[in-house]
Amino acid sequence: MKIGVDLDDVIAVCAVPYLKRFAQEYKVQLPDEKEIGWHLLREMDEHVSPDERDRFRLRLYDGTFFSQLDIYQDCPIVLERLVQNGHEIYFVTARAERRRMVTETWLREKRILDYAKAVHLKPHGEFNPDYPRGRYDPESSAQYKTRLAQELRLDVFCEDDVLISRTLADAGIRVLLFDHPWNRDVKHDRVTRVSGWAEAGTLLGV
Repeated sequence: MKIGVDLDDVIAVCAVPYLKRFAQEYKVQLPDEKEIGWHLLREMDEHVSPDERDRFRLRLYDGTFFSQLDIYQDCPIVLERLVQNGHEIYFVTARAERRRMVTETWLREKRILDYAKAVHLKPHGEFNPDYPRGRYDPESSAQYKTRLAQELRLDVFCEDDVLISRTLADAGIRVLLFDHPWNRDVKHDRVTRVSGWAEAGTLLGV
């Protein structure tokens, strides 16, 4: 089986530390940690403008943020067992290609880089030039990941993003959707919601 695996909020704990840094920077209140997520940024217009949020995102991502992320429980052992069982793992992220060094260094430090057949980051040409610089573009990310999943002939994709998971599923690719507050509305015949890596491993036979 060929398995695509997203990085942020599937392997790397990303939204919670990001929003905590955001709240500290702009003095905004956050809910309980279990409900912290990307969806909260859409509610920040009265506190922080979209353009300022873009500037914050670039500052954070251009710093040490990606090198300091934690990894989800059970992820390494499940990846190891998948490889031992003969499955092929492909890390596929919407992070820009220019972040390859920090990304692969982090994967190596977490001792999971060697489980992947390849690490795919979003090429420069995959970005929509009309989209504001520094703002997350889910549409081009969905197109990029779906095209790549088809080229690699992936059987299943581990994902957290709403639009990306639906686009993958519409293209006929089975999705294991890692449960988060921002994706609770996703429902699709080819999407299976999982609580974490232990459940994902069970569904993948390890």
